[in-house]
Amino acid sequence: MKPKAPTREQLEQYALRGLGYADDHVKDPFSMKDVSEWLGISYSYFYHIFAEIMGEPYWQYVKRHRLELAAGLLRHSGYNIGEICDLSGYATLAAFTKAFSNHFGRSPRAFRKIDELPNEKRTLEMTAMITAAFAQQGSAIGGFFSFDRAEHVILPDTVLYYTLISYGQDPIAQLVMKMSYHEQRFRKMLDMLDLPQGKIITGTLDAVPVTNYEKLSMYAGICVPQADAHIHIQMASQFQHLIQKRMAGGHYLRLQVPLDFTTAGVPMYDFINRCCREGIYKMSGNHFFISLTGPGLVEIYIPYMKQV
Repeated sequence: MKPKAPTREQLEQYALRGLGYADDHVKDPFSMKDVSEWLGISYSYFYHIFAEIMGEPYWQYVKRHRLELAAGLLRHSGYNIGEICDLSGYATLAAFTKAFSNHFGRSPRAFRKIDELPNEKRTLEMTAMITAAFAQQGSAIGGFFSFDRAEHVILPDTVLYYTLISYGQDPIAQLVMKMSYHEQRFRKMLDMLDLPQGKIITGTLDAVPVTNYEKLSMYAGICVPQADAHIHIQMASQFQHLIQKRMAGGHYLRLQVPLDFTTAGVPMYDFINRCCREGIYKMSGNHFFISLTGPGLVEIYIPYMKQV
């Protein structure tokens, strides 16, 4: 009997898990063969699946993703260019500088001096326009985003189990329309796992605002402390469809705001960008996120470099 051809949903899962692998191994050397073997499919099969589903070859995505994350670090972190080279998975500074210059049309050093990034205005305008119809109204929103209101907290290393809500076309609109469903699903998971310390979070795998708006990958998921080994065993056996991402612990700024995630998105970025540019703090990574703590209430988490 001839085996059934995989469904479109199954093909998408291969592509999205491959995308998640690239994001989780940004700093690590790996090959496309490593990814296809990890997925349990052939190299050529994965090559064609990814290109068909995602609209670009896999290694082109890996290279673009690494360079865009590097650009985000140049924008908001306090790392020097050599450190950003290492964090982006490049073996030498010369290779990183050449790849970065070819991709962005200027050197990392020159890029760091740009006042407004090429995609910045459009991405923020698109996001603000789409979320305006769903956002809470109020003139005091900006007052919630003050450095004086932020708490300094230390988070443990965690594992994010997530699903990609959108990957291309109109990512913010997809996020807004689908989040309620995914939030309910993840809350049921937390109840079933009896995991009150777990966080339901949302964000992007990409570097805002470096990544082109149409290529943003928006996720929703739950963060589980890495030390909770028994929970990870349960997650691996019961929720194999979820993608995993390691999230570094350490120093974070936590900002509680009485808004929904839709309303909080743009002012959150404005707050991050303003504080970094004014030297109030520098980020230690691109992985800031929004935690959905209750109806009309979120917490913003921003990884930052503690000054010594």
